[in-house]
Amino acid sequence: MLIFRRFEHLALYLRKTYANPLWVSVNDVISRGAIEILDELEETLSLERDKRRVYGQRLGQLERIKEYRYPVMIIHTDDYEEVTESFIRINSRGTRLREAELAMAQLAYHWPGALVKEFETALEDYEQADYSLEARFLMRCFVAIGTNQSRFRYLGNLWKKGQSELESIWKQTKKAVDHTINFLRNNAGIESSEWLPSVNALIPLVVYLSKTNGRLSEAETNGLLFWFLEATIHGRFTGSPETKLDQDLRAIAGTTPLEDLMANIKREVAKLDITPEMIEGKYQRHPFLPLVFIIFRANKARDWFTGTTLSSTNVGPEHQLELHHIFPRAVLIQSNHFDAHEIDDLANIAFLSQKANRSILKSFPIDYLPQIEKERLQAQEIPLEEDLWQIEQYRDFIMKRRSLLTQAINGFLGNLGKSWL
Repeated sequence: MLIFRRFEHLALYLRKTYANPLWVSVNDVISRGAIEILDELEETLSLERDKRRVYGQRLGQLERIKEYRYPVMIIHTDDYEEVTESFIRINSRGTRLREAELAMAQLAYHWPGALVKEFETALEDYEQADYSLEARFLMRCFVAIGTNQSRFRYLGNLWKKGQSELESIWKQTKKAVDHTINFLRNNAGIESSEWLPSVNALIPLVVYLSKTNGRLSEAETNGLLFWFLEATIHGRFTGSPETKLDQDLRAIAGTTPLEDLMANIKREVAKLDITPEMIEGKYQRHPFLPLVFIIFRANKARDWFTGTTLSSTNVGPEHQLELHHIFPRAVLIQSNHFDAHEIDDLANIAFLSQKANRSILKSFPIDYLPQIEKERLQAQEIPLEEDLWQIEQYRDFIMKRRSLLTQAINGFLGNLGKSWL
């Protein structure tokens, strides 16, 4: 089933997204009409006039698909390979599908039922485990394990394999993806895909764990995690990832895979030590934000007020994890001395439960920080010098916390990678 979101995104049906009223069934819009769906949304969400107008326009555009005129071509053959090839050629003349979708069309021909019975079932399982992945990611992993390269355009030899061999490759892929998620959960504290800057960085992990059949020594575990974190914070797979992925897949296929993976990173990053300047910047989409959370989890950080261990999987809305401005936005804006870049700096961010965050939303640090146990502040690398908690000392506070975060990051990564540096 296809579902449609308010931002005009299409996606495959998953239980978690289907429960969100802002995702609506494409079939429902086309069969029942945009107005009826909009009325349901208004009743459920108490829409304001402006939102009702915008949502109505978008749903109306979707419903007007019924008015399109489509050319029909009848192919007089029952040869599924010819039908698949026709689909790919016709598609190349119209709106281009991604190469991943075309590869999945080929897979559907060579292994009927693979996408529905295997891929979609796996995606739902991962969704329930708070890892929201996409079919194209699974397809990339499948291709990488089956061909030892990542490009969808070079799959001729893959399709020459029989269905039983394709099924075997999928079993290896599924097993390795399962292990990768457990590896990140248990060794890095990454409990949700929300903390993954790039899912492409998972692909070498999947292939590595498939090659070793999931068996890792302590040194390999630390080395693999070290490589993954270095790859993500240095943006190894941003942009077009295929060249970098193929480099890493060749490294994994060799006799010294971890050493060669590290060498790939060192060719791009002359010095792996982190500096305070690298941490500077707005926290939104900052490549170091997930690593900072991982380190705080390793520090056994607790919520400042409830004492609950920081976790993105805590139960109940009051215990959901939120990003907290240590010097609250409202306080800094009111002072009229700091711009948005300074206010949202990564060094001004801590992790708290929703309840705790809301309770100190507009409080001055000098008023609320003294109430918190020092050990809980230290676990999130908060400077303990109370003179830095004054609004006038905000910039000095940021400089000091950046220094503490830098030391923590270098210490954490250095301990993981000491056998591989």
